[in-house]
Amino acid sequence: MTVRKLTLSAAATTTVLLLCGTVLNGAAVASAAAVTTTTAATVAAVNTVDPASPASPGVPATLAPPSSDSASDTTETAAATVANPAQGSAPATATTAPGLTLSAYDASTGTAELAPVAADAQSPSGPAATPGAAEAAAAAVRPGQLIDSPPTAAAPHGALVAVTGVQPTTDGKVAVTTRPATLPELLGATSTSLQSAVSPSAFQVQPQIGGVQVTTDLGATAGRGSVSGSLGLSADTTVPLPNGSSARLSGSVSLTPAVDFSYRGGLGLIDPQQARIGFSLGAHADWHVSADLTASATGIRIPLATYSASPVVMVGPLPVVINLKFTLSADIAADGTVTLDAEQAYDGQWGVHSDYVKGPGWTTTTDPGTSTVTPLRLNLKGSASAKAGLLAEGSIALYDTIGVKASIEPYLRAAVSGSVVLGGAGGTPEVNGTAALYGGIDINGALTARLAVLGTPILSADLPFLAFHREWLLTSASTGPNPPRLVDWTALSSGLGDDQHSVHLRTRPDWDPYALKASCPDGSRLIGLSHGGDDGLCTDATKADLWDAGHAFVVDHGGTYVTTDWAPGYTKAQCPAGSFVSGYGRNGRTMSVLCAKSATPLGTSSRTVWFDKGDDRPAVAGGGDFAYGFAKGQCANDEFIAGVAYSQPWWQLWAARPYALLCQKLA
Repeated sequence: MTVRKLTLSAAATTTVLLLCGTVLNGAAVASAAAVTTTTAATVAAVNTVDPASPASPGVPATLAPPSSDSASDTTETAAATVANPAQGSAPATATTAPGLTLSAYDASTGTAELAPVAADAQSPSGPAATPGAAEAAAAAVRPGQLIDSPPTAAAPHGALVAVTGVQPTTDGKVAVTTRPATLPELLGATSTSLQSAVSPSAFQVQPQIGGVQVTTDLGATAGRGSVSGSLGLSADTTVPLPNGSSARLSGSVSLTPAVDFSYRGGLGLIDPQQARIGFSLGAHADWHVSADLTASATGIRIPLATYSASPVVMVGPLPVVINLKFTLSADIAADGTVTLDAEQAYDGQWGVHSDYVKGPGWTTTTDPGTSTVTPLRLNLKGSASAKAGLLAEGSIALYDTIGVKASIEPYLRAAVSGSVVLGGAGGTPEVNGTAALYGGIDINGALTARLAVLGTPILSADLPFLAFHREWLLTSASTGPNPPRLVDWTALSSGLGDDQHSVHLRTRPDWDPYALKASCPDGSRLIGLSHGGDDGLCTDATKADLWDAGHAFVVDHGGTYVTTDWAPGYTKAQCPAGSFVSGYGRNGRTMSVLCAKSATPLGTSSRTVWFDKGDDRPAVAGGGDFAYGFAKGQCANDEFIAGVAYSQPWWQLWAARPYALLCQKLA
């Protein structure tokens, strides 16, 4: 999947200022974690078969239609498939065992119980199972066979197990002992692929706060099996904030989820040749946020609702259970004090998937998709930098083993000292003081190592993928007599390519060839770094225009300017005296720092900030959460980074990561 950059509509760009307010509002939109191949009107699933392997016969995959019955009825009566395991290139074959349902299951011990399905499987009040059904079932279920169960009350996420022992019980059921099974045992050398929207009727939605209503739009083709329409949420509520104030949230969000699954088996039953698991989410939001905000070190996250569904992919006659879960939250933060009242509209789509290829192993790809933010109205006053987004966190699993988890947050950030008022879309904002408006998007996540159902060899810990982060200036304005200077905070991300904010360096030769690198805006300095990603934070707090007029700089990869061992055991890239770090790079197992010569004398008082095991940041840290999901180190506002200590994490020996910062006083 090609990674695409986030784009903003012309309206969003022109009414940038408005974004300020939108900023908080925009957060809402962020919810729109949105997605990939599906729109609200998407009806058909897309099935493809990889033609590259003639040894892997293609089998169509379809989503089983959601039941029109209640969830409780469905889970009580869903019939399991009893199958003989795959042999050679052929997938597992369903047996003629009488209809059985998984009525009890303990994954920790592997014990399970099968009960005959009532004659009318769609009605629990229908005729009871016929006499002798349990005995017939016990005779038909044998050790070595597979039990492939859709979600039931006993196994809400479905189950795929191999039978190791069978014992009839006195109450007409069949007790079995089991071990976990894998998709290669079920699908053999089969090839199959599915990209499909998930019907809104398949989801259960649980509001997390009062004042939230859930709606389901099944679209023009509403009915059993429909995959059209969207999940709706509307809110009109006031939420208490930790500082004693409150935030007013109102508006609506609609989501269109989709799943992405493919499998190509190989010879034998160890691991497949190829596999993919992923999800996408499209969203539209109209949001209104008003709040009195004060400085918050970590931001304020307000969960709105959780969405969960367990669609079943039918690979021929064999069910494969996929579990989706999303949490939608409003996310707001400020590093000063502001009063905000803003409205905005958002449309977007995004996706994430992990791919396995035998040999190279696992890789994970994010697609930021496209997003448009349209500010509608804004009234913002105070002195702070405020950020607001609608955060969507999602995960996709096969059966009860998590596969991919990710979060997206399109957001707006406004820096204001004074006030800004915007009365309507496309209008001219009234600014009294100084204001700047930024747009941004954050995507973070990981492939989890518990995806054992695929039988693939992976480590025993989560494997984070490189985050996507981008922030850009939309507009700035200044009026009135000598307004106070606004502090600029710029987030950097070099995970997917160079992120050069220095206008001067963009006109110069590459300062670290072959490395992924990022640089601060001219005059700003690097003040923070993340451990697990390639994210950084720049600022001109306390001291602006720090780079000397000649723009002199040097690049260090480690050891040249080190005078004391401030991080024992680690390689240290450090600047010479009189210079500060204004950029960083990574080339495999080597890191570099860009050292800009200071226009004024710098202090020498220093300290080491370690952040490999968790955040080490000021109590009130400016710049917000510049690397969500990763540990971060950040110097104080009156300090600069003089050096970076780096090494290779045990789980990522091919990539250097920063572990500690050398923070020194500006004066």
